[in-house]
Amino acid sequence: MDAQLIKDMHDAFNKMMKVIKENDRFIIYRHSSPDFDALGAQMGLATWIKDNFPDKTIHFVGDEDHNLIPLLFPHMQQLTEADFMKEHVAITVDVADSKRVSCNHLNLAKYVLKIDHHNFPPKELDFGQLKVVFPTRPAASEILALFALSRPKKFILSKEAATYLYIGIIGDTNRFLYQDTDSATLRIAGDLLDCGVDKTEVYHRMYQTDMRRLNLLKFCLNNYKVTDAGIAYYVFDKKDLEDLCMTTNEGNLHINVFRDLGNVKAVASITYDNDKKDYRVSIRSRNLVVDKVAKQFNGGGHDFAAGCRISNLSQLSELLSKLDQLASDANN
Repeated sequence: MDAQLIKDMHDAFNKMMKVIKENDRFIIYRHSSPDFDALGAQMGLATWIKDNFPDKTIHFVGDEDHNLIPLLFPHMQQLTEADFMKEHVAITVDVADSKRVSCNHLNLAKYVLKIDHHNFPPKELDFGQLKVVFPTRPAASEILALFALSRPKKFILSKEAATYLYIGIIGDTNRFLYQDTDSATLRIAGDLLDCGVDKTEVYHRMYQTDMRRLNLLKFCLNNYKVTDAGIAYYVFDKKDLEDLCMTTNEGNLHINVFRDLGNVKAVASITYDNDKKDYRVSIRSRNLVVDKVAKQFNGGGHDFAAGCRISNLSQLSELLSKLDQLASDANN
């Protein structure tokens, strides 16, 4: 990390600490359709605050993914309207724009603290009085781990909190394989291991599989296509979800199998969403800035890992055309 980033983080962490110290009740949010980093950051922060300020009230809310809860994270709390109406500070983690906040009651908070690592969204979708946002870092969990590790020694980072944050970092860096992983990420992960994290057990719980998941991979291998420009893609439609007993969140479970193919420039998984009646798109690449295309479909994310939605499969050709053009431009 360069000197300016370290200074900016130091200043942001001090402001964040002031908010935590001066308030007694918090509701911690993250994005819908949670992944390892969203839940790792959410539960890592909730645990750290509770460990160090046991008299404070900490709530954590959002939709659940049965692949992650309760195997890796606890069930979310079910709050009533009256709970949201009580005076509190809202903290969001790993979510850039207001549309993606799960169980969103931010308008009822007296103050909103935003902790994130995505690029800033358009102004109309941005939120928060205090923004601890560092888009160059690979995971929200890494930002929170650095916050916890940088506190004075009187504050503890328990094995439980460190484990949640480690899971988040591993998930969003794909076990340190993604481009934005650097020496700082590895040092922070090492410091979390020193807090007692059992990495063997963590990896087992994160990546254990079963026959149903193997059947999802079998489907992907049997049904993927690659465009002339090198864009791999596969589609799970409504019937596929039913036949394979899968959730929308599992549509991108095996996306990196195709990302790492030598002749593939980028890969997209397109999965029907029963709740929203549209298709969820996940896009990954090794070096194409696919975020540019995701934004054209009202999505976004990171340079090499982004997402968006299409209303129906008639839009798929347009999506693939833009990804093809991105790949062609990169070759010129």
